[in-house]
Amino acid sequence: MLGECIITSIISKALYKIAIEGGGIVKKKFNRDAQNCRAVNEEVLYKILKANYNSEIGIKLKFKDIKSREDFKKQVPLTEYAYYENYIRRMADGEKNILTSKNIEYFGHTSGTTGKQKLIPFTKTSRRIASKYMALLMNKFSYDNFKENWNYGKGLMIADIVMTTYTKGGIPICSATSCGMNAIRHILPYLYTSPIEVMRIKDKETALYLHLLFALKETRLLYINGIFISSILDLFRVLESRHKDLVRDIRRGYINSNLNIDEYTRKKLNKLLSPSASRADKLEEEFKKGFKGISRRIWPSLTYIATVTGANFSIYDDKVNYYTDSLSIYSPAYASTEAMIGINPYANKIRYVIIPDTAFYEFIPVREGNNDSQPTLCLEELKIGEKYEIVITNYSGLYRYRMGDVIKVVGFYNNCPEVEFLYRKSQVLNMVSEKTNEEHLTNAIRGTTKKLNLSLVDYTTMPDNSITPGRYIFYFEFKNDMPDYNIKLLEETLDSEIRNSNLAYDRARNNKKLSMVKVVLLASNTFNLVKESLFNKGISKNQIKIPRVIVNNRNILNIINENKM
Repeated sequence: MLGECIITSIISKALYKIAIEGGGIVKKKFNRDAQNCRAVNEEVLYKILKANYNSEIGIKLKFKDIKSREDFKKQVPLTEYAYYENYIRRMADGEKNILTSKNIEYFGHTSGTTGKQKLIPFTKTSRRIASKYMALLMNKFSYDNFKENWNYGKGLMIADIVMTTYTKGGIPICSATSCGMNAIRHILPYLYTSPIEVMRIKDKETALYLHLLFALKETRLLYINGIFISSILDLFRVLESRHKDLVRDIRRGYINSNLNIDEYTRKKLNKLLSPSASRADKLEEEFKKGFKGISRRIWPSLTYIATVTGANFSIYDDKVNYYTDSLSIYSPAYASTEAMIGINPYANKIRYVIIPDTAFYEFIPVREGNNDSQPTLCLEELKIGEKYEIVITNYSGLYRYRMGDVIKVVGFYNNCPEVEFLYRKSQVLNMVSEKTNEEHLTNAIRGTTKKLNLSLVDYTTMPDNSITPGRYIFYFEFKNDMPDYNIKLLEETLDSEIRNSNLAYDRARNNKKLSMVKVVLLASNTFNLVKESLFNKGISKNQIKIPRVIVNNRNILNIINENKM
């Protein structure tokens, strides 16, 4: 067993060194591309058009006649997903040369937590372009930021490998991350603490428990990685609630019988475990001291957490910091199923450099009272401080596609814009043209919970027209019970914070176009039930995001109504 560990450690270090060196090569090209972002991005457009001249949509929109960006904007309409649905259905049935002349390797499905779940085609080219940045450049930037404490240890990767289904034409459908992990499944044991069997478990809490069990054996753990920071918080909450079971399993060297897994998986995992009384004693000693700053005490080499945070995810930061003693949280990439959009060179800032060679980018300025009739802008035309909706043309069949993401330009990397993600257009409360978005809500809720010293688990909202004037309803789950007499204070504080965050909302309140917010408290575990419901729709358990505005989601509304306090 000791010999195997040494060999594994040697292979792990070699793989990380290869990834970091490969990332250095990608970084040099990325720096050159960022210096010449206009030319690089324009070349991407011409490559995409040329590759798809003879596709059905290429013939329909006369790609061959397009000689410039201006021609492209005149000839191809701005699109949304509805424009592609019939084309994608035919592609899923096995028809070829429809949106792209390339073969479809698989369909990635979007999370669907902020709207209708969509199927997005992936070609070999689109997969390879994204992989280059996800597998190599992200590793390089991680190393550059944390090399002083780098020990080439393994990471705890909260990921899953769950193939959802196949289309009528036999094409796989899965989340982009799941397909990506599956592609590197043979080297996973050398990079991450969790065996592949753990990544195939569907039940989220069971999977998190087993991620922890195998990670707790690894005293040299270097980092923890999860797609969204909410999954990092879920991991630590499972650690706190199940620490006694985890210690017992480590002490005995096998998984307790209460864990809900099939016998085949149990046997496979038990073969990888062995009793460790000394490790169990050390963990037990640290858990008895409490869970504030627990991560550094049980993993002394833990250097950073890699996960998407910022924007509406920032409500989870303080709770994660409680468990990690404010360990560095590195938000490495801005990616979606449709495209790998940006990468973050900085560990101490949440901002992303638009990657010029992953898609062709256009931007619609977002200003109060503006409309869609204005021309789109290109990468080199963006200005610091301005907000834009992103429009992409990608390598797998989406043309002038409005993603619905709104970003803000905060700087430049060489000549390429650095952006912050602000919100999704679908997640906006807009009853009287006040447009309260996720950014406004996040600022207001963080201000409210700080002023009233509340421990928020999660929240969602909806517009309420059952009274005149209308109002917002906030559904909150708190870690501790809140006395009834404090609800009024919570509503008043929250309403005031929204008014400070969104001046248009403040005007609507002053003009009596909107009433004061209403708060509804939810029972403990409500948002776990919401996550379970979303997972049952086929969403990867690690891609789940709580929708901040619910209107037509009957399943979530039913769960909330059943769990009101």
